[in-house]
Amino acid sequence: MSEEQAQRAETFRELHHAPRLLLLPNVWDPLGARILAGLGYPAVATASAAVANSLGRNDGERIPFSEMLRVIEAIAASVEVPVSADIESGYADDVDDLHENVRQVIRAGAVGINLEDSPAEGSQLRPVEVQCRRIRAARLAADGEGIPLVINARIDVFLTGGGNRKRKIAEAVERGRAYVDAGADCLYPIGPGDVETLGTIRQETAAPVNAYAHAGTAPIPDLEAAGVGRLSLGPNLLRAAYTTLRDVAQDLLDRGTYERFTDNVMSGSDLDAFLPTDDGRD
Repeated sequence: MSEEQAQRAETFRELHHAPRLLLLPNVWDPLGARILAGLGYPAVATASAAVANSLGRNDGERIPFSEMLRVIEAIAASVEVPVSADIESGYADDVDDLHENVRQVIRAGAVGINLEDSPAEGSQLRPVEVQCRRIRAARLAADGEGIPLVINARIDVFLTGGGNRKRKIAEAVERGRAYVDAGADCLYPIGPGDVETLGTIRQETAAPVNAYAHAGTAPIPDLEAAGVGRLSLGPNLLRAAYTTLRDVAQDLLDRGTYERFTDNVMSGSDLDAFLPTDDGRD
């Protein structure tokens, strides 16, 4: 792998330890990545649900891994900033297969990954020691490629039904410590957006924490004050875009009006500013 990709990985890691919260409005295509990079975002990330939904499929590794790789490669090739790829549970049950998949993701240009500790959202989590083996396999793959991959280890304890909140936090801390020891760089306790929960995990693990932005998530200044290192939008940016699509189409159908796509929207020339200047031919 290139020195440039390795440097992007180092830059991405450093962004998790900066005073300012690393904001990642997750994308699903090269144009979205170019727009974010053009606006000044220092890194971009994919969201598996956004990629899958944009291809007309549900989330949950329901698109072939080869399709996911093509999207990751296209996005990574479109921008000069670090790109992190959400690969869910790694598209593999076997550790050796996971190792190979992570190697392919790196070769597609990514310098970071999300790796979940449940085989499917809402399902029983993998035992800690099993997930640690998987994280170590991902780290080994990255070391073999010469890329200091940023592993964002998702912790899904808050997605499982029932259970005492304090016990869930304690389990998240236990898993987080083990995951960091296994080679994770950042912890992603998906679900809670309150400062108390995220701050506790941050303090007890001494690792950067990734918050997920939703209606109940604390304001950005409060997250920064609590030491949260990263904020992801997940598929919410795609949902906002498709909400606009639905509303514009509904207005056109019901009232024959065009205002939603003639007022305060990007023009063709606005979009051209984020696109290559050549015609795509050699």
